[in-house]
Amino acid sequence: MSPSSRALFRWSGRALVDGGERDWSLILKMWRRDAETDAPERWTYWKREFLAYSSGILDELPGISAPRLFGATDEGDVAFVWLEEIAEEGDPHWPIERYVTAGLHLGRFNGAYLAGRSIPEDPFLSRGQLRSWTTWLPWADIVRSGDSWSDPMVVAALPNPPIAPLEHLHSQVEPLFDRLDRLPQTFSHLDAWRSNLIAARGPDGSKRTVAIDWSSVGTAPAGQDLAILVGGSHIWLDSEPDELASLSERAFAAYVEGLHEAGWRGDERVVRFAYAASTALYLAPVVPFWLARVRDRARREWIERKCGRPADDVVRAWVVLLGHALELADEAYARVDQIDSGH
Repeated sequence: MSPSSRALFRWSGRALVDGGERDWSLILKMWRRDAETDAPERWTYWKREFLAYSSGILDELPGISAPRLFGATDEGDVAFVWLEEIAEEGDPHWPIERYVTAGLHLGRFNGAYLAGRSIPEDPFLSRGQLRSWTTWLPWADIVRSGDSWSDPMVVAALPNPPIAPLEHLHSQVEPLFDRLDRLPQTFSHLDAWRSNLIAARGPDGSKRTVAIDWSSVGTAPAGQDLAILVGGSHIWLDSEPDELASLSERAFAAYVEGLHEAGWRGDERVVRFAYAASTALYLAPVVPFWLARVRDRARREWIERKCGRPADDVVRAWVVLLGHALELADEAYARVDQIDSGH
């Protein structure tokens, strides 16, 4: 979807309420029909988030929450929603503990639907979202291209590119997705990385995680939302690179705890396989793609602004992330024959 096909606005002001003035604010989201994304089965379907809000399936979610909907308008080729604005509580740079809490909340969210809550079946929901994400890039060409590994910063951080492990993972894409597709599916956000999550408080003062940008919402196996939380939050260095391994393990443990709290009583090995495979499939194509972009000065400067760090620091972080993805790929290969996909 092109940038001109969607827009986000913030409206604010003061209003007289019960004899006193109060500040107010709202978020307005707009989508315009795009011929390239005008089919519900496409992973980039332009109207999915509008339909998710206006259908009511995001009301009263378990574990996490979505901003309240105040109004929705469908004008055929253009759609609008008016949403509650949620303020971030505390420092926008999350410590590792807050990511772990988000993992717990995602576990409660996914687990509730595995434990008996009815999974929405609306036709606009995405199915196979990660498969589309993984296969939209020319993965094999990127891995074999010298552009991916030749920048001096990349050479310094990764003198021996893992081309063979990446090619092996590429050869296993379909078998891994076939196994993931046979696992029990649950209602999932599917883009729950740091920029799409807000730390907030509930009416009772308890921590809550508010998820925004529901344009990928659909079904997936348990563990996939967590893979995107951990992996996606490290792509743009929202979380600290040297905490990646610890965050991955702690967030997974919290996620499983959340599944249990929601009433799930399944096999943890199945969830671990889904987490490991999903992380590898989510990250392995995109990290070499961005390493190749470091060679271009304009891209490099954009990356530095996006991540808020010098390019060589970003490259080193991406190398750590790629190594973690390949470690989890190895774990997925080892576990794939150990799990019973019928559970």
